[in-house]
Order: sequence, then structure tokens, then C-alpha cells
Amino acid sequence: MIAPDQDPFFPGGSFGPYDIHERIGEGGMASVWRATHRGLRKPVAIKALRLEQAQNARARERFLREGEAISRIRHAHVVEVNDLGVVADTLYLVMEYLEGEDLRSFLTRSGPVSPATLADLLVPVCAAVAAAHDESVIHRDLKPANIFLAHTRDRGLVPKVLDFGISRLDDGSQGHTAASTLLGTPRYMAPEMVRGGRFADARSDQYS
Repeated sequence: MIAPDQDPFFPGGSFGPYDIHERIGEGGMASVWRATHRGLRKPVAIKALRLEQAQNARARERFLREGEAISRIRHAHVVEVNDLGVVADTLYLVMEYLEGEDLRSFLTRSGPVSPATLADLLVPVCAAVAAAHDESVIHRDLKPANIFLAHTRDRGLVPKVLDFGISRLDDGSQGHTAASTLLGTPRYMAPEMVRGGRFADARSDQYS
């Protein structure tokens, strides 16, 4: 067992059944680590709230709501969450480990692609977003960087919608999103989102 104040998120770290290998992503609120479930010998990705956000009540709530949002959807084209917990005062989500690249990297590398290829990639994404809306989940930050093209052995490229970190559960609970809070990525933001994240609904995701 690790000490309560010992951060396990570093290459070679471990906690519970998980061995940490390397950091594979980082954002303003969280980092993502490649890890292995020791007992199952299964690769996983662990998203951990950054230490400087540990005492930020709003950051913690958004992180927890991300886990709840993804767990609600349960769709083949939404990244799967397997566990949520706290270690050394750090919130973490255990997700399926995906190999591949995001759509932004794919388009940068490949250049313009055919309408047929785009349809193959984005029709599953539209189905995933529709499933999210059926569960009252509004993503609020759909963009190429949040669509991952996973390489699979039997199905080729499988698009997965990622990063529900600023999603909203449109179930009458607005959380702490103030009317004036600007959320999302301006290049893909619906006009009503400029007024604040509280004004987003399913149409905002469609616009993005």
C-alpha cells in the first residue's frame, strides 16, 4: 500500500491492482497514464486529476460527472470506463486502453480525405453522440482531438468519442456552470455556447 501523501502516478509507480508505465496525455485538469491491471494482465488507461486540482471542488465535481456521464452511455463508440476511485487524495478514472490516434492527428497526417471515408468515421460518432443525448448527456466539446481512431484486430479503425470532462447531464441539475462561463473550443463552439455552457443542449453538439 502507498502512503496517503504519496503520488503513485509516475513511471514505475503502482497502487491497488494497477502498475503505472508512462504518461500518454496531459491537459489542464488531468493527465492520462498507460497502466496494467496486474491480476488480469490487461492494459488500461488511467485518467488522474492533477494534484493542483485536488482541492478544487469544481474540478473534482466535473471529474466525477465525466465518469458518471460515460458510464450512462455505454456505447461501442464511446470510450469505456471501468472504475473510479481516489488514491493519495487524487481522483482517477480507469478506462479502456486504446491504440491509434485522434482524428485531428489523422487529418493532419493524411490531408483531405474522401467524403466516403469521412462518412465511415463520423457516422459512428453521430450514433455515439445520439446515444449520449438519449441519456441526457451533452458533450459540449466535440472536436477532432476528442474523437479517437482506435486500431483493432478485427474491425480496423473504430472511432471513439473521448473527453466528457466538461459534459453536462441535462437532467435538471446544472452543476456549478455559471451563465457567463465560457466552455469548449472556440473553433467548434456553437453560438449559444459563447453565452455560457449552461445554454448548451443537443443542438450545440450537432453544430460542433
